[in-house]
Amino acid sequence: MSSDPQLRTKNPERPMSSAPHFRFAAVFATYNVARFLPDLLQSLERQTLPIEQVQLVFVDDGSTDDSYAILSAWAADRASHVTVIKQENAWVAAARNTGMQFVDAEWVTFADPDDVFDDRYFSEVDKFVDVHGHGTVNLLATHQMRLLASGALRNTHPLRRKFAKGSRVIDLHLEPFIQLAVNSSFFRVMAIRSHALEFDGRVRPVFEDAHFIGKYLLLTGAHHLGVLASAKYHYRVRGDGTSLMESHHDKPGKYTDVVEYGLLDLAETAASEGPLPRWLENTLLYDLFWYFKNERAIESRTALAPPHVFDRFHELVTQLRALISDEAVRTFDLMGVEAAVRQAVLIGYTGKAQRPRYVRLTRVDERTQQIRVSYWFTGDEPSERWIVDERDALPLHATTQDYVFYGRAVLRQRHVWLARGIRSKVVLDGVQMAFGTDAVVEPELELTARQLHPLIMDQRARFLPAWDGLDRPATRWALSTLRRTLSASLEKKHRADVALAFRARTRTLRTRFANAWVFMDRDNQANDNAEHLYRWVRRHHPEINAWFVLTKASPDWARLAAEGFRLIAHGTPTWRALLLHASHVASSHIDAYVVQPLDPRRYGPPKYRFTWLQHGVTNYDISRWINPKPVDLLVVVTPQERDAIAGPGPYSFSDREVLLTGFPRHDELLRKRQSVPESDRDSILIMPTWRKRLSGRQSRGSNERAKNPEFFESDYAKSWIDLLSSSELRALATREGKRIVFMPHPNLEPYLEDFDLPDEIEVVGYAEANVQEVLARGSAMITDYSSIAFEAAFLDMPLIYFQFDAETFFDGTHVGRRGYFDYGRDGFGRVAFRADEVINSLRVVAESGFRSESRFAARAAASFITRDEQNSQRVFDAMRRLDTDRRVAKPLESKVSQDNE
Repeated sequence: MSSDPQLRTKNPERPMSSAPHFRFAAVFATYNVARFLPDLLQSLERQTLPIEQVQLVFVDDGSTDDSYAILSAWAADRASHVTVIKQENAWVAAARNTGMQFVDAEWVTFADPDDVFDDRYFSEVDKFVDVHGHGTVNLLATHQMRLLASGALRNTHPLRRKFAKGSRVIDLHLEPFIQLAVNSSFFRVMAIRSHALEFDGRVRPVFEDAHFIGKYLLLTGAHHLGVLASAKYHYRVRGDGTSLMESHHDKPGKYTDVVEYGLLDLAETAASEGPLPRWLENTLLYDLFWYFKNERAIESRTALAPPHVFDRFHELVTQLRALISDEAVRTFDLMGVEAAVRQAVLIGYTGKAQRPRYVRLTRVDERTQQIRVSYWFTGDEPSERWIVDERDALPLHATTQDYVFYGRAVLRQRHVWLARGIRSKVVLDGVQMAFGTDAVVEPELELTARQLHPLIMDQRARFLPAWDGLDRPATRWALSTLRRTLSASLEKKHRADVALAFRARTRTLRTRFANAWVFMDRDNQANDNAEHLYRWVRRHHPEINAWFVLTKASPDWARLAAEGFRLIAHGTPTWRALLLHASHVASSHIDAYVVQPLDPRRYGPPKYRFTWLQHGVTNYDISRWINPKPVDLLVVVTPQERDAIAGPGPYSFSDREVLLTGFPRHDELLRKRQSVPESDRDSILIMPTWRKRLSGRQSRGSNERAKNPEFFESDYAKSWIDLLSSSELRALATREGKRIVFMPHPNLEPYLEDFDLPDEIEVVGYAEANVQEVLARGSAMITDYSSIAFEAAFLDMPLIYFQFDAETFFDGTHVGRRGYFDYGRDGFGRVAFRADEVINSLRVVAESGFRSESRFAARAAASFITRDEQNSQRVFDAMRRLDTDRRVAKPLESKVSQDNE
C-alpha cells in the first residue's frame, strides 16, 4: 500500500498480527537516489521468488529529487506488499526505524536503495531458511559483491573470506568472523522487537550498521551466523564521492560520535558481562584499524579530518583499547594490517611510555659492511648504548621516525646504522635488549653470525640464477643451462628471459654496459635533473660509462640525439640488459616504473644503487609515498628540507641517504638567469598547478582523460579565469612594460579553448618551451602550490601565492599532506586568497622595482645555500661514495656554516 505523504511514524496502517503475513521484508531508507532506483526496482521485478511474497517498505527521508515520485508510481499497483512512506529528513537510522514499524514478516533486511539484487537473491535466502531457519541461527549474511560504475561485478570485499566454504552455519565462538552491513543481513523480526532494538541515530555518519548488528547479537545472545554464498547482493561503488562511505572523512562525528556511541558502546555493553567475545573484538578492531590504515594511505580523505576533534578521538580510543585484549590485536587477520598500524593500536594507547621487548636486525649492507637495527617505542627516546665487539660504538647514522595519526605521534620507530661486528649488543634505558630477525624465531641477547647469516642468505637468494654472474661469457653460461632449458617446454616469457640472459652475457653488451651509470627523468620526457647531471658527467668525467634512457617517441629524443647523448630506448630488451649491468641509476622521479623498472619476480632485486634527484623541492609531507622506496641517495636543496626528511619526523631516512647538494639543473638555471640583463626580464609569469579532484574520467587502457563537464563550476577555474581576465592586471603590466605569460599545467591545457582569454595573455606550453629560459626572463611569478615557486625563489624572483582554496587543497587527493613548510611563515612571497589581492600584491612588487621584499629575500638566502654552480659536482661525488663506507660529505656543511657566521 502507498501511505499518505503526511503519515506519521506511529500507528502504521497495517495492524501487526501474531502470525506474520510475510516470511521476508526489506526496508529501504531512501534519500536522493532517483538515478539509481530504476536499477533496484528492475532487479526486484526479476526475482525468481515471486516478489509479491516479499514485503517491501520504502521510507523516503525528505528527498529533494524524484525518489518519492518514482517509488509511489511503482507501488501504485503493488499495494499488497509495497509500502511507501514520506517523512521529513531525519537521517538513515530514523528512516529505518520508521520502516521497521511497518514490517509484518518473520525476517527483515535493511537494503540500500542504490544497490541491486541478484535475480535469485530472495530464492537463495528462502532455501537457506527452509533448511536452517528453525535452529539457533538468528542472523544471516548474504554475499556482498561490488558493483562498479562500469557495470562489472567484483568479489573483492575484504570480508569475503567467510563465504569461501560455501553456504553454511558458522559458530562465532569457533570462527570469529564478522558481519558489518545490514544491507546484506537478515534479522529475526521477533528478536528485534522483543529487545526493543533500534538504530541509534547518534552513531553517524558511519558504523550504524555494525553497531545495530553488534547490539543484536549481544542482546539475543546469538553466536550462530548463517552465511549464504549463493545469495549475491550487488553493492554499488559510486566512485563520485556522493555516497556516505565516500564522503564522511571530514565529519567531526566520524571521530567522536562513532567511536563513543558506536564502538565504545558495544565494548562497554559486552564488558559488563565479562571479557569481550572474539567476534566483537574483531568487529571493533576492523573499524579501528581502518581509521589508522586510512591515515597511512598515500592518498586519503582523512587529510580532511577536523583537528579540533583529535584530542577527543584519542581519548575515546584509549578507553576502547583498554577493553580489547592484546592477543586480539596481535592475532587479528580478517584483513591485511601494516606492522606500524598494528603496533600503534597495540602499544600507542597504554597511557605510558612503551619500550621494546627486543630490537630487530632489518638490513645488512654487504658493500659497506654496515647493519641497520630498528625498534618500536612510544614517548621520549630511550637512552641507548651500542656495543660492537666489546667496545662502545656510536651510530654511523640514525633517525627517529614518527607515525602520526590524527595530529599525534602515536608510535615511534628508531632506525640505527652500525658498523658490522662479530658480536653486537644494545642497552636501552639500562636494559640489554634481545636481537630478533624474521629468520630467527627466538630473540637473542647478542647479534652474531647466527642472526646475520640467515638475513644475508635471504638477501642473496633474491638474485635469481639467470641474472647472477652476468660477467660470465655467454657461451659458458649457455652450456651450463642447456640441459635444463632443453628438457623443459618454456613459455614465451621464459624464452624471452633466456634469450636476454644470453644476450646480456655476450662480450659486446658486457663491454658496452659494464658498470653503467643510467640517467633518466620521465620515461617520455627529459629536461630535468637527470638530463643536466648526465650532461655534466659526460663533459667532466668521460671515464664514467653513462647512458640516458628515454622513449623514442619522446619529443626530446631528437634534441638529445643531436647533442650526442648516448640514448637507450626505454622498455626495449637493450634497456633491460643495460639495467642488469648497471651500477648506478639516477632519476628525477620516483614512481614505481622508475624505482622498480624490472619485475623482481623475473629478474631479482636490482644490483645498482638508486639516486633520487627529485623533480622539485619537497615541502609537503610525502613520507607515506617515498618511505617504502629503495633510495640509496636522496638529493635535497635547502637545509629545512634536509632536516625535515633526514631528521626526526615522518620519514624513515637519515643522513645516510639524504644529502644537501642542490639540484643539478639549478647550475644551468643560475647561468641562464645571469645571462639575461635585468632590462630583459620582462615577463609576469602565471604558473598554476593542478587539482587531481578535477580530473575527468580516465579512458580505459590509456592515460588520456575525458574533460570534466563540471570543471568550469569549480573555484579553481573561476579563480584563475578571474585573475587572467582582469583588466587591472593587464593595465599594470602595460604600465610597467611587462608581458603576461601564462604557463598552464598540462592537465589544464584541454580546457583553455573555453577560457576566452584576453589577447594580451601569452599562453606558453611546457612541451613547446624551455622552462628554464622562461624563468630566466621572469620579473615576477604568480603560482599557487607548485614546487616551481622554489625555482623562482632560487633566482630571487618576486613571488605571489594565489591560494583561493587553502582550506581544501590538502584534501587527501594529492600525494602530499601539510609538512614542515608553512606559506605564511616560510614562504618567499605574499599569500593572496582573491584575484584582487593578487593584483594588489603585484603592485607592491612593481613599486619595489620587481625585487623581493627584504623579509622574503632573507628567507631565500637562508634556504638556497647552493648558488655556486657546484651542484652537479656534489651529486656526482655523493654517488661515487655510495660504494664506500663514507656516505656523507661534510665540505658543503662547513662552507655553509662559515658563510652564515
